[in-house]
Amino acid sequence: MTNVYIDHNMWDFLYKNTIEICSFFPSPKYSVLITKHGKFEIDQTPVSERTRGLIKFINTNLLVCVNEQHIFGFYNPELPNEEQRSSGFGIGCFTTINENIERKRLSDIYRKKDKRKNSMILFKEEADIELGVMSVENHVLTFDKKKGPLRSAYENGGNVVFMNELGCASAIEMMKEAVSIIENKI
Repeated sequence: MTNVYIDHNMWDFLYKNTIEICSFFPSPKYSVLITKHGKFEIDQTPVSERTRGLIKFINTNLLVCVNEQHIFGFYNPELPNEEQRSSGFGIGCFTTINENIERKRLSDIYRKKDKRKNSMILFKEEADIELGVMSVENHVLTFDKKKGPLRSAYENGGNVVFMNELGCASAIEMMKEAVSIIENKI
């Protein structure tokens, strides 16, 4: 099975274009995933008239075909229970040595101690660092091509597909091209 992680910015694209991602990445050949950090981003999406439909779309996909992948780790006493980044025995999966090396490399370069807003759970760049780590052994779809953890992971050999660099005329063509890129790498 091939794992495909989606960045939070993919949700707007999928919703706006009424694309069901799992129709492009069907099970059991693919597993469409978000990180625990990605779930924090979803949970922090402000509810408004503009975002209600998006939030419903995301939650439907999480129920139907997109799974949240937890990483095994130990309790961090600096964070409250509901903000723990890793999960314990029987819940989280292990990471590889190469993923751990990439996590350290990206954290050394991009890890920040401040948050975008005090009310937010994640620190700046934290979710993108984790996606960059996941790109070592998996594939990541994103629109975030700016200088940062995902671009750095890509330049370091990570399997990152920058959707905004595909140059396709339609959203459907972009998704087909993303599938083609991933299939050519597996």
